[in-house]
Amino acid sequence: MNDFLKTRDGKPVFAAGLQSHNSSTGTWLIEKTMDAIAQYHGNTMEAPVYWFRLEPEQDVYDMSLVQGLVDQARSRGLYLIILWFGANKNGHPNYAPEYIKLHPETYRIAISADGSPAPSISPHCMELLERDKKAFTKFISFLKEYDTEGTVLAVQIENEFGYGQTDRDYSELAEADFEKGVPEELLGTEIEDCGALTHDGTWYGEFGIHAHEVFSSWYTARFVEELAKAGKEILPITYTVNIAIGESGIEMPGFSYNAGAGVGRMLDVWKIAAPHLDLICPDIYLSGRRVYERICSRYDRPDNALFIPESATGGDANAMNMFLAAGKYGATGLFAFGAESTLDESGNLLPEARKVALSMKAITGLAPLLIKYRGTDRIHAFVQDEFTTEEYLKLPKYHVTAQFVKDNPRFNARSMFLNLRAPENQWLLKERGRGLLIQTGEDEFYLAGVGIGFDFRRRSEAGDPKAYVHQGSRQSTQLNFLTVEEGHFEGNTFVRDAWRNGDETNYLAYSYEGTVVRIRLNPNTGMDLK
Repeated sequence: MNDFLKTRDGKPVFAAGLQSHNSSTGTWLIEKTMDAIAQYHGNTMEAPVYWFRLEPEQDVYDMSLVQGLVDQARSRGLYLIILWFGANKNGHPNYAPEYIKLHPETYRIAISADGSPAPSISPHCMELLERDKKAFTKFISFLKEYDTEGTVLAVQIENEFGYGQTDRDYSELAEADFEKGVPEELLGTEIEDCGALTHDGTWYGEFGIHAHEVFSSWYTARFVEELAKAGKEILPITYTVNIAIGESGIEMPGFSYNAGAGVGRMLDVWKIAAPHLDLICPDIYLSGRRVYERICSRYDRPDNALFIPESATGGDANAMNMFLAAGKYGATGLFAFGAESTLDESGNLLPEARKVALSMKAITGLAPLLIKYRGTDRIHAFVQDEFTTEEYLKLPKYHVTAQFVKDNPRFNARSMFLNLRAPENQWLLKERGRGLLIQTGEDEFYLAGVGIGFDFRRRSEAGDPKAYVHQGSRQSTQLNFLTVEEGHFEGNTFVRDAWRNGDETNYLAYSYEGTVVRIRLNPNTGMDLK
């Protein structure tokens, strides 16, 4: 099972942070990217390298851009995920060298259904594949020799690969591949809503109305597979692709999204076509809870851990939804795109960026536990729906109620170190609540969140003749604790920064601004005393 990215010595990493803008590598903006990552409490930078810069002339290679990027990330103690902007960037060959662009008769671009040239390279062109692969392997070989400390966790191959403005390539080159029929490996693959099928080995007979999309996906994925396989033979780290998601609009390839991409409907095709590819990752900018969860559930599979390489840097939606990704769908990586745009001229977070930054702080604060308990029933995500002030969770031993700060007249918790009456902190009281609760023992919990507090009440034991009385006793609540502590993790060890007691524990165990809180409840309620 693919799960977390790993260091060279096999240590799992919950990767989180920001991605730079497309043209930032090699400029002063990368420093600004890393400044922003620090304020988002991230541990990893995503940034591109460009084929046309690595190969400024045919067969002349320059790795200074890669070296500089590795050095910059290492200087800040950050991990690095490098994005290979090669033959395809969002469906277009923008980052290909000039000698590629100037010779479409050799390095073929796709042809649309109407016969016009499409603004996309053709994955059917072996000459193009070989040039891209040659530059890619030069780049990976340099990483192997230079990045001996393991700053680079992963390499993303291309960017949102696929065709723009057409559902497939209609060139003579592609038509010849179409006439060959369906590869044996794909026979029997089920695609939803194909219509009536003849199963005669042709693309139409096997996949009906989705014939063109499956055809495009197969050859696009095979192109990527060649790079992933070659890369792994040199440097066996994680290789990924990112996807412009297909779960939007009428879900038509070439119209709603790039045709040939590894969208949810095509995941099985991509998994068969590209076995050396570790992760197929959705870029999620959609805000609606329903569609967000639909995307997460599709990419969270036994053979593909959910990893989100791009999302919004600000706004309520992503600030809330990322808790669902991490807590409900076991996301192993969370990133937002456009790091430099989150800071003002003084280097401070813009107000609209603070929401997602706080969410990332809370989630990364619990990273060691997210790694340890992924795939278990120990991790619980809470997000405040509209008109909701609380949410209930029933555990085997405890009733747990999450109380949200926003619009909740019952919320009266106090904060030790945060003056909530100060004008600069008033916005926290208006934040829609969200958080993670992780149970690490029968009576031990860790929480982190924004504008959220938790009430724990011991459930009555079976056969208790005084169940009603005991449930009403405050001795059944978190007031009967052993310790409540604020702190942080250093490696896998929780380090206490402060004790909580008195007013700070009388009502709820709370987290306003991403603080990690450890709660050890008393297993002895004293209810059997006479």
